[in-house]
Amino acid sequence: MDRRVLWTSVPGAIGVAVLVLVGIAPLAAAEGLGPSPRRGEWSSGPPGLGAGVSVLVIDGNPQTGPFTLHVRYPAGHTVGPHRHKSDEHVAVLSGTLLLGWGNVWDPAKFKAVKAGEEVVVPAGTVHSSAALEETVMEVRIGGRYDSEYILDADDPREVKR
Repeated sequence: MDRRVLWTSVPGAIGVAVLVLVGIAPLAAAEGLGPSPRRGEWSSGPPGLGAGVSVLVIDGNPQTGPFTLHVRYPAGHTVGPHRHKSDEHVAVLSGTLLLGWGNVWDPAKFKAVKAGEEVVVPAGTVHSSAALEETVMEVRIGGRYDSEYILDADDPREVKR
């Protein structure tokens, strides 16, 4: 089932914590982006975050870690269940990040992380995220960024057939 259809069918299902960072880390060479964008310049997000995401390197190097990024999700953006090898510290700067925990996409259980709020996603914790409106987050990761999707169908890096 299309996540966007499922999402809009659950009114008030605002809840996904700041874990959306998932998309942030994919700036690593493994994501096929090559060198990190220069500091001070917004660029297209890594393929692992999906279309429409943009990132701004604040500090460090996503290819080697540690690093800090600003990540901007467009309205309606979703990131399916995935996990990372490093803790993710996310602070919502504007908008609202919706965060869900576990292997199943369930918007009814998402929690809202609003501007000014922070969340930590421990290494190895499966989570999902969404943004109903444009949302900007600061994401800090202590190691090299990676992301592993639970279902290949949710991974925007996979070629859909």
